[in-house]
Amino acid sequence: MNRLEKIYNLLLSSYGKQGWWPIVSRALEPGFDDMGYHRGNYDYPSSYAERFEVAVGAILTQNTAWKNVERAISNLLKDELLSPERLLELNEKELANLILPSGYYNQKAKKLKNLARFFLGNLAVKDGVPPLREELLGIWGIGYETADSILLYGFNMPLFPVDAYTKRLFLRLGIGEKVDSENSLSQDYERVRLYVEDNLRADYRVYNEFHALIVEHSKVHCRARPLCEGCPLLDMCGYRHQDGS
Repeated sequence: MNRLEKIYNLLLSSYGKQGWWPIVSRALEPGFDDMGYHRGNYDYPSSYAERFEVAVGAILTQNTAWKNVERAISNLLKDELLSPERLLELNEKELANLILPSGYYNQKAKKLKNLARFFLGNLAVKDGVPPLREELLGIWGIGYETADSILLYGFNMPLFPVDAYTKRLFLRLGIGEKVDSENSLSQDYERVRLYVEDNLRADYRVYNEFHALIVEHSKVHCRARPLCEGCPLLDMCGYRHQDGS
């Protein structure tokens, strides 16, 4: 067992399966909690509409907390607007007002319209075929993390989305700080992604849980100002906050 596998297993045993990506439209249905999480069930999203919802959420969650995204998605669901066709019927101001809780709403309205055009114009995606990563990256408003989140959580592709939580955790654990003589793994998106994919089984369910577990761990313990007491990774960590604050 390599170090990354050990970290994954420790986090999984500490926090359990996370049930990502939440499908807000399925909240409170059998197998879903009140926010749409589906712990231990990797059959979702299971439809074109749900995959589009995941993609919308991946854009809306840029630079904001999920609770704000949930409110924005709920606004769209309430008026039956969460589809590519309906989003494109709205003007940008109307859409921006609906997604106001997610922040950066004017920019995100433009991004969502670009996403909607892509979904409508791609017949393979309608049939559940994953788009190419390069195609998503060619859409204005979609960067590496958003593209990989859409592919992992929306289409079950084994790509690991690297976020600020992952970089912080890896830096504190001293993981792969020097991939070569010039670059630090902890500061480069593609190096971190490939490091994870090279050290964990190429299974979308594993990447799904690992990414979600890192987020949960970063909220509970590995915060900007860490709470080290009770941390399941403390014995592996080179960064220990002495007073536990």
